[in-house]
Amino acid sequence: MPFLQTIGAGSKQGFFSGLVYGEQTATFNYTGSVQTFTVPANTQSIFAYVFGPGGASDNSYGSRGGAGGFSQGNINPVEGATMKIIVGGAGFEGVQENGAGAGYSAVATPNWAGSNPGTDHAAIIIAAGGGGGTGDGGTGGINAVKAGAGGGASGQRGIPTPSSGQGGSQSGGGSYYGGGSGTGSCTAASCAGVTLRGGTGCGGAEGSQGVGWPNQIYGGTWGSAAGGNGCNAGGGGAGYYGGAGGGGGDPNGGAAGGGSGYTGGSSSGGAFSTSNVGTWTGNYSDPPSQATSNSYYSSGISKGGLQNADNGGNGNKNGGHGKVVLVYVAPL
Repeated sequence: MPFLQTIGAGSKQGFFSGLVYGEQTATFNYTGSVQTFTVPANTQSIFAYVFGPGGASDNSYGSRGGAGGFSQGNINPVEGATMKIIVGGAGFEGVQENGAGAGYSAVATPNWAGSNPGTDHAAIIIAAGGGGGTGDGGTGGINAVKAGAGGGASGQRGIPTPSSGQGGSQSGGGSYYGGGSGTGSCTAASCAGVTLRGGTGCGGAEGSQGVGWPNQIYGGTWGSAAGGNGCNAGGGGAGYYGGAGGGGGDPNGGAAGGGSGYTGGSSSGGAFSTSNVGTWTGNYSDPPSQATSNSYYSSGISKGGLQNADNGGNGNKNGGHGKVVLVYVAPL
């Protein structure tokens, strides 16, 4: 490691092997497409801060979308490698009092392509899960239906049960529970969370949200059965493993689960190991405190959507997008 000392307004600079080194920052906000970071020659360290995006609320009654998770850690620098930066997009409101699940945010190896979930899953170095979309809250107020927040080691399950989807974990997607009177086109398998993808809400996908960019990537679609027969449910949040979509009932459509985060590194396309890691799950529509207290946090990112019926509908129905920040020590 080079010797670094603080200079000026908190910046750091030093010398090693005849080169002038400095601490530098690369910030990636949501753009609707994959971004890249090429590791400079002689890079000594990379520290990643990964903020997951938030899921959407319903569009009138005031239930809450799930917040995104937060992950951080050192990434072993592989000189010359072009890492893929995935900044997940927020979930957007549905058309039947429900919301779509958010995508996931991640740093991945060059092998990530955005088209093959199996290959992409193996290429994830560090990730933060996206929040689930909420179901129809009916007239129950802002606490009647809450989607699960993204992870973290595990995504959060939405409430109330039994119709809410379960969050993703480190070993598999969230389970779909159904519940209520409406089952729509969902089964225990078809609306469960899977690798990187959130599950579809009960009633079947409506619209194109969650299919690819720009909601995303891979957040679950809302489900709205014809006639509003108790299947106006939220889509699951994406993640290392996605959260399940919501089921029917309670009162008119279940909330979805959040996707899980990941910090274990990857050997796909290079020795991208990690160290000094941490990963945290939010609490329903609120991002984890480790995210909001971080100096790189920006107002509104990762938050779950909230259409607050109690303040005249002045909430933000859509969730907040994700963000990725890389702090690295390399020659200036």
